[in-house]
Order: sequence, then structure tokens, then C-alpha cells
Amino acid sequence: MRSNLKKAGALIGMMLVIAVVCVGGSIYIKDSGTETPENEEEQPENVAEIQENTGNGSEPLQDPADEDAKEPAKDFNALRAKNPDIFAWLHIPGTAIDCPVLQSGQSDTFYESHNSDGEEDDAGAVYIELANLTSMCDFNTVLHGKAGADGNGLFSDLYKFKEPDFFDDHEYAYLYLDGNVLVYEIFAAFERENTSLIRTYDFTYQSGCRQFLDDLYGIRDMGMNLREGWKSVNEYNYLITLTAQGEDTERQFVVTAVLIRDSAGTISRIIAE
Repeated sequence: MRSNLKKAGALIGMMLVIAVVCVGGSIYIKDSGTETPENEEEQPENVAEIQENTGNGSEPLQDPADEDAKEPAKDFNALRAKNPDIFAWLHIPGTAIDCPVLQSGQSDTFYESHNSDGEEDDAGAVYIELANLTSMCDFNTVLHGKAGADGNGLFSDLYKFKEPDFFDDHEYAYLYLDGNVLVYEIFAAFERENTSLIRTYDFTYQSGCRQFLDDLYGIRDMGMNLREGWKSVNEYNYLITLTAQGEDTERQFVVTAVLIRDSAGTISRIIAE
């Protein structure tokens, strides 16, 4: 009887050891008050959660396919020697959009009828208005370009984002500044009334930023493409909105993207209530 009890005790002991070893494979480690399984990294639902308050210098956990960036930097000395109004370069993989971005000190409409060399040209150039900062630190920087009746305008390829499959497969836009590369994720593409976004919404105030987002998310157009997981975009994020006008002069096509990577960590702002 004693022999059987000893054997039973030994067997129970072995089972307890095995159980401890199994539990050891899923030990939870505390780190700054949060519990995360060992060898498992807790990820936010999207990059906007990381950048909810500042959007400044945060390295997103989801990697935005950096190999799509055409090159790590642009020679802005050479570009400014060509035209001092050039302050950035826009590249959208999968499209023909790969061009300088300008801001005229003369008028908001100058580059509607002049190319990036400053020469008269009906094709125009890609430009921002004087209300936007060339530092890209505004809540929403609006970039304008023509679509062209013949489909050869600088922003003609924006209309590719009308197609759900193309929209799903092409997520990123790259904006090169002097000493910085900004990566944006395209999260919305839709048509709207052909009115000025800058004059419709006051992006210097939280109320104007929120109104833009409320209107965007309130669109009930079946032709609108909206990427899942970006409902948390708010007035503390940094957006670019690309606008183009096709043959229908009453409507404009809009592609909106949110900043997910600021390579130099220089994008920052204070917004008024």
C-alpha cells in the first residue's frame, strides 16, 4: 500500500511539473501597467491611434511599404534654382503623379495657368494656396491639380481611386520636403461639390477640422471609397487632400490621406479651440 502511495505521489509530482512548463509558455509580463503576452506585440488598430494627440515623430507600428518611395531625398537646391516656388515633391505609386508641388507668392490661381517652370501653360502645376503652410504642419493641406479633358492632366490619375480595387491596392502617398519624407495613407476618395475646401472650412480652428471630418464621414455616396480602420482620424492628425476637376465643372474629385510617418519628426502645430 505504501509503495502504491509513493508511486501515486511521484506521478502527481510529474504532472504538476508538466503543467508548470505548459503555463510557462504563456507567461504575461507587465510593462508600464499593461499586460502583454511574452513574444507577442500588442498593436493598435491603426496608426492614427499612435498619433492621436500630436502625430509628431511617432514611428508607426505598421510599416508603410517604404520600398515604394521613389528615392530617399530630392535635390531641393536644384529644384529651387529652377523655380523658388517649389517646396515639395509628390509621388503616388501606381500612378503618373510624380511631380513638384508649388506655392505662388503672387496669387492662389497662378499655377492654374503656369507650369512648374513658371511658364504659361494651360496644364498648370500641382500647387497649394497661400492659406496653407509649406511646412505641411496644417491640419489639412489642400493640393490642387488639373485632370485635363484629354486625360493628360497632372492629377488625371486621381480618378483611378474611384475604382474600389485600385483604391484597396494603393494605400500610400509620399511627400518629399527639404530634409524630410512624409508618408501618408490614403483613406478616402470621393466626389464633392466644386467649391474651395480652404474657404468652406476654417482649418485653423478645431471646429473647422471637426466639421470637415464630420462631413466626410457623413457622405452617403455609393461611389465613395473609404478605407476601413480610419474612423479615428481627428483634428490632431495631419491630412493632405488632393483635388482635381474633370469634365464636370460642377464637381471635383477628392483624395484624402493621413500622415503616418514623419521621418524627421518636424511636423507639429497648435490649433485653437
